[in-house]
Amino acid sequence: ACYGYGRQPTVTDANLVLGRLAPDFFLGGDMKIFPGKSRRAIQTLANKIGKSILETAAGVIKVANSNMEKAIRVISIERGFDPRNFALFSFGGAGGMHAAEIAANLNISKILVPKNAGVLSALGLLMADSIKDYSQSILKIISELKPETLVKNFKILSSKALDEMQKEGFIPKNINLLYYLDLRYLGQSYEISIPWQQSGSFVPSFHKAHQKLYSYHHLDQPVEVVNIRIKAAGIGSKIRLKKHKIQKSDPERAFLKKQPLFFSGKKCSASVYRRSHLSAGNKILGPALVVDYDSTTFLPPSHTLKADRLLNLIMEKDRL
Repeated sequence: ACYGYGRQPTVTDANLVLGRLAPDFFLGGDMKIFPGKSRRAIQTLANKIGKSILETAAGVIKVANSNMEKAIRVISIERGFDPRNFALFSFGGAGGMHAAEIAANLNISKILVPKNAGVLSALGLLMADSIKDYSQSILKIISELKPETLVKNFKILSSKALDEMQKEGFIPKNINLLYYLDLRYLGQSYEISIPWQQSGSFVPSFHKAHQKLYSYHHLDQPVEVVNIRIKAAGIGSKIRLKKHKIQKSDPERAFLKKQPLFFSGKKCSASVYRRSHLSAGNKILGPALVVDYDSTTFLPPSHTLKADRLLNLIMEKDRL
């Protein structure tokens, strides 16, 4: 609704109602959005469910955060990784508005919001290596598979990979090949990819990976090679990121204004800062908004944000 298209409430409308967007600086101030239309859209929903407009907006955010938390659990906890051991990497135009609450719910202590967060995927596409995957079915129990057979099949597959990557313009020294085996216990319907080296033993690695992912393993169960797999990477030129000199912690030069913001059912006054004017070493205390041309970062109360030498924003919850 805030864009002037339709009357259905969206997550963006909820963020706007709660003061987590700065309308005057949306898209660098080049795009007009309509807070009044957001309030009307959220109010219509609030009337239907018997809640206040702020409770409804907060509920919309909670549902959106929950969906993102589930996705993070799929790629962390369900793969045997504890999210508490990692930092949350926040990108996209709206990622920074949700990162702090998502991190808190997952007990992640540190958040990194990179420079150019709103267009990071496009930047990554330009910087990424060219990747091709190659595979060949084997379907044999390891005890029945001769090591030289694996070596022979990998050589055939690697020859194909090198030939195709060179046709795309990569010289041999800039082509990196990674070798994998898709393994499973005999009778299973799913596999685990394990790195392969001609001189190494991969079965213990499979047992260990299975234990980590599924909390059990069968040392006496036959292991089957389902596929051999090669990941070919054509290494392209890289962008060298500039490191900036650490300045004073006061972000006064980047300050824009104060605006009301609602968090945990309470109204507070948030400082708004222009990200492009932040210097390395600047430190911001929540509640605050950091606005960029392509993104907004929401810093809740009891959180601190600091710009590092690459002008990434490092966000942490204050320790009691």
